Amino acid sequence: MSDTSRAAPGGPLRMRDFRMLLAGAAAGQLGAQVTLVALPLVAVLELDASAFQVGLLTAAETAAFLLVGLPAGALTDRMRKRPLMIRADLVRAVAMASIPAAALAHVLTMTQLYAVALVTGVATVFFDVAHQSYLPHILPRDQLVAGNGALETVRSTAQVTGPGLGGGLVQLVG
Repeated sequence: MSDTSRAAPGGPLRMRDFRMLLAGAAAGQLGAQVTLVALPLVAVLELDASAFQVGLLTAAETAAFLLVGLPAGALTDRMRKRPLMIRADLVRAVAMASIPAAALAHVLTMTQLYAVALVTGVATVFFDVAHQSYLPHILPRDQLVAGNGALETVRSTAQVTGPGLGGGLVQLVG
């Protein structure tokens, strides 16, 4: 648990560790929401994917929560949270960066999109589990409600803005 002597008057936003967590959560959540829209759009616009293929791609994006959710929780409990979240975000970034790189090289395939969807989904599961269990390590108990509120605001904002941003990015790049 957190040492309450580190508590900053005025709430969790005055604590550097929490601000860093919040910034990382904002980037990760926004990226995840952009991906949910961008991958199917890329499949349709660049690869002329069928409705069935787009359905499989969408399922692959969310299948990780079903397939590795429980084991991820058990594994995450045994790992250091911050490095795990950083690695998960790096994995997601590299996987997503492979798409425009493959498109520019004219080698983008549905198989790659399925792989990216699965990899980013698994990384998202690990990030989300570590993220939720990391908060009590950086905030004192009396600031957990405020910290969770701020993180939920970031998540909700990403869910609202991410899909539109994803569509705009695909249009801009495509």
